[in-house]
Amino acid sequence: MTFLLTILSWVGAALAVLIFFGFSIFVHELGHFLSARACGFRIDAFSIGFGKAIWKKKIGATEYKICWIPLGGYVMLPQLDPAGMDKIQGKSGDMEEPLPPVTWWKRIIVSVSGALGNVFFACVLAVVIFFLPQDRLEGLHFDGPVVGFVGEGSGADQAGLRPGDRILAVNDKGVTSWGEFVTETHLSVQDGSVSLSVSNILDNAESEVSVPVGTVKMGLRTMNSITKIYEAHFCGIASIMTNSPAERSGLRSDDVLVSIDGSHVVSIEHAVGMIRASQGVPVTFGIIRSGKHIELEVSPEILPETDGAFGVGVVLGKYDVNVPMWMQYRNPLEQLRSDFKTVGRVLKALVTPKESSKAAGALSGPIMIIPSMWAIMLSGIFSALSFVRFLNMNLAMLNLLPIPVLDGGHVVFAFWRGITGREIPERVVNALVNTFAVLLITAFIILSILDVSVFAKFFNKEEESKSGKTQIEVQTGENEEAGLLPETPVPKDDL
Repeated sequence: MTFLLTILSWVGAALAVLIFFGFSIFVHELGHFLSARACGFRIDAFSIGFGKAIWKKKIGATEYKICWIPLGGYVMLPQLDPAGMDKIQGKSGDMEEPLPPVTWWKRIIVSVSGALGNVFFACVLAVVIFFLPQDRLEGLHFDGPVVGFVGEGSGADQAGLRPGDRILAVNDKGVTSWGEFVTETHLSVQDGSVSLSVSNILDNAESEVSVPVGTVKMGLRTMNSITKIYEAHFCGIASIMTNSPAERSGLRSDDVLVSIDGSHVVSIEHAVGMIRASQGVPVTFGIIRSGKHIELEVSPEILPETDGAFGVGVVLGKYDVNVPMWMQYRNPLEQLRSDFKTVGRVLKALVTPKESSKAAGALSGPIMIIPSMWAIMLSGIFSALSFVRFLNMNLAMLNLLPIPVLDGGHVVFAFWRGITGREIPERVVNALVNTFAVLLITAFIILSILDVSVFAKFFNKEEESKSGKTQIEVQTGENEEAGLLPETPVPKDDL
């Protein structure tokens, strides 16, 4: 029965990917279609997907199609698309009769309406996410990117980075989340290091530290990052030992430890260190229980399970508050602002000479995106809707880039007509469209090849790990590559 339910959940996630991805394309093309109809354009075709049609039907002058390759779509507008674009989209380019020209400002409206369709869909999803039931512990997180653990003797430790340091900026570029910190570190590294502006939440000390950067594994890709540091996390109480100080004080399993004696707890190691340093003096645990904050006094003792050190008789586990960048906020405007900022930062990096190669190396193609989207769909409705919202903002911004073939290219052509009063010669437009179409297809193929190679390396490493290090070694950070993974679990510890 369990196996059957697993299969059904996988199939359901796959269907959700097709539906959400397909609908994201649909709303984009629907934006073009509705604005074109309102502006009086002739519409020859409305297609979801490319290639041979699975289904098609002609209503009036417009042919509606669903095609085999679900990686885009188009609205065939002979008064907007040059002949070269018509050929790319599957039309011969031969006109039965000349069509009346349309004004340049109408061409701009139709060109940007696809992106506006995606933005509208993203806004709807942001509002839906805002009204989804909130988990009682969902809001339990640190404000901004806070360091929870720094490996002893590591480059970060020697540079002066400490547990509790809230990272304010990377090379003078402000960051507001751990994801932004990871991205900026990857893109901004110069001469093997980055400069961090930090303010410690434990003692309010502010400082500037230059931290060495290495190559670490981030998901299935490698990136430039700081090794042997972890994001701050609160501590979940996994279990309580019988007749222990913790049991006598009233602590319960599933309590979340957030402070000791009024000082933030930023990691399991930090909590263990504070308890062992108490030397048996009673301490006050600040905990979250059923969404409420309470305080309990606990008297540490020397316990057999702690090898002669002071403890309270609990097993701590990481209470993981890390979420992807597209799930950081509940407020709809903050959701959209974060999406815009994230996509804009990557696009800026792609056209910045010092950052372009690093940004390009972190990009993924459809072979990586589709399985990732499938995995996200399995993780829950909040995660799924957040990612689809982020995807639609991504599609909107990418399509408005001033590149022939994309919507932004049509905007440029129309502006030229509005400013100069003349059309760009058709042969020039066709040459630009065909050249950039080839470049985009080439980039598409290269990204797909890189995705396949990444998957191959991942599965080869999985095979090697069966005869290599144990899982607990990876978890405890003995593997350099585990250093900055947001998903890397921190092992449970007796206290």
